Amino acid sequence: MLEQLQVEEIEFSQDQPQSTPSALEDRTYKRVRLVCWLVCIAFALIEAWSQRMFINEDGISYLDMSDYLLRHNWHLLVNPIWSPLYPILIGIVTWFARPTGLAEGPVVHVINFVIFLGALASFEFLLRQVISVLGPESERSKTSIPVWAWQLLGYSFFAWSTFGMLWAPRMVTPDLLVTAFVFLDCGLLLSLRSGNKLLRTCLLLGVALGLGYYAKAILFPLAFVFIFLALFMIGNLRKSLLPLALTSLIFIGISAPLLIAMSKRVGHPSYSEVGNLNYAWHVNHAGAGKLAGGPFFYSESGPPAYLKHPATLLHAHPDAFEIREPIAYTYAPRQDMEYWSAGTRVVFNWRNQMHAIFDNLKLLFVDSHNALMIFLIIAGFAFALARPDRGLRLRKMLHSLPFFVLSLIAISLYMLIAVEPRYIAPFLVLILLGMLPGVLVANTKQATKRTVLTMNFISAALVIFTAMFVGYHLAGFPRGFHGDGLDVYARVGTYLNTAGVNPGDEIAIIGDSSDGDRWARAARVRIVAQILREDVKDFWAIPDATTRGGIYDAFARTGARAVIAEDTPPPSALAEWQQLGNSHYYVHFLNSSERN
Repeated sequence: MLEQLQVEEIEFSQDQPQSTPSALEDRTYKRVRLVCWLVCIAFALIEAWSQRMFINEDGISYLDMSDYLLRHNWHLLVNPIWSPLYPILIGIVTWFARPTGLAEGPVVHVINFVIFLGALASFEFLLRQVISVLGPESERSKTSIPVWAWQLLGYSFFAWSTFGMLWAPRMVTPDLLVTAFVFLDCGLLLSLRSGNKLLRTCLLLGVALGLGYYAKAILFPLAFVFIFLALFMIGNLRKSLLPLALTSLIFIGISAPLLIAMSKRVGHPSYSEVGNLNYAWHVNHAGAGKLAGGPFFYSESGPPAYLKHPATLLHAHPDAFEIREPIAYTYAPRQDMEYWSAGTRVVFNWRNQMHAIFDNLKLLFVDSHNALMIFLIIAGFAFALARPDRGLRLRKMLHSLPFFVLSLIAISLYMLIAVEPRYIAPFLVLILLGMLPGVLVANTKQATKRTVLTMNFISAALVIFTAMFVGYHLAGFPRGFHGDGLDVYARVGTYLNTAGVNPGDEIAIIGDSSDGDRWARAARVRIVAQILREDVKDFWAIPDATTRGGIYDAFARTGARAVIAEDTPPPSALAEWQQLGNSHYYVHFLNSSERN
């Protein structure tokens, strides 16, 4: 009996993974990781520095929200469209830095770079789990594709999606933050399969899922998918009940304050209104009037009857609108879309839905950034199916089923409404990582030196192509800024303050709000009236000064101190306007406040 126990103990010790030195701890793995990190960080630094003055239109909304943290207006951080975690991070940093209009862009890009480092760390955690749970470390096979090939391919996918699809750290959006949470959540999900430190892993998963909801609303419904998939990763219903109950309680406890505040804000149970409004705009085509994507402005037929807060028409032909709203935002219609769209209802129409799905499918395959990733996915599956050992390879891919399920659900949610590369980038990476076990791990009975060399060549080729792709992407900017450089909006804001429009003043604009809110943010002024871009020619075509004066008077009645035009006025009206520095922007002061 004693001899039998000794034999069983020897056999058990031989089965333990700890008995074999891990490739994840050897020098080769660490060296490859260091190189990949240095390359990715170098790309991120180039991106952050070259685009340090760039702030996209969505970024203005998050910057406005960050101000509420400084002013202790906590309730304004609950916005039905814009999630609060990213502006909270910006607000914390700007509370210490106190940047000016010119310095705000660089400070935000420093924040983005730090978030990028967090996303890089999350991806490394995920990749280690993929290699150890799904990859060569799960088999310890000497004939498998080497671990460094997994690393190079994995970081190629990361760089491709991060710089080519998310446009990080250039874009002032929470998408990189979302990517970090998705990778972290998936890494924790895989670590559940080992069964080690189950309670701690489930606790961390609950915290990550709860904070993810604060990063972006899409992660709230996906949290339930993660919890459902965690049940299968643990594999034992009785063993999983307590840990997953802990995950659920922590997730609910963290997300409940935002969920309750959001529901109070909109007047009905809601975790976010972004999905409903985007569905109404993109699928129902609600408010297809003066402004695509929202029923804030309307044509001469008047505002939709259902709209509770339409923009006020100040003057017709050319149409001038008042866009004042109870809370002081840089550009209220974009910052508080739920207020301006109040009354809009989602109506399911199967024909409109099918058109939306078809359009999104086209975008999925036509957009070069999406198409390249989709091509890799199709090529990977085709390679696995073409091999003689296709059954084995497909079974290995099935071990990644949670990645495929999660990604397909997330992409399908976007497909129903609108698809952009930055929305689906992390989920395409998950699909590619999930395919690696079936593509890279060779059958130990059939593996040959030629197979290994072939896969190493493919890995090296993809790495080189990724580097060229990212390099081309970084070299393609700046563009689309009227040739004035990336700091044009910050400079116009400074010129505006110098000309006599002070921070806190209200103004009217003649032109595009997507440009206007950027320099208005830099000048710290508020846009309360507007002539839209499509009506600018009609305004400048007005033959007499009296009619123009009537529009100026209408602007003045809104409280606007001045009118800013983004194009050079025609000679007949130029005398009324003052150029802002050497830019193509002009200012006209209203009433007695007019200055020379």
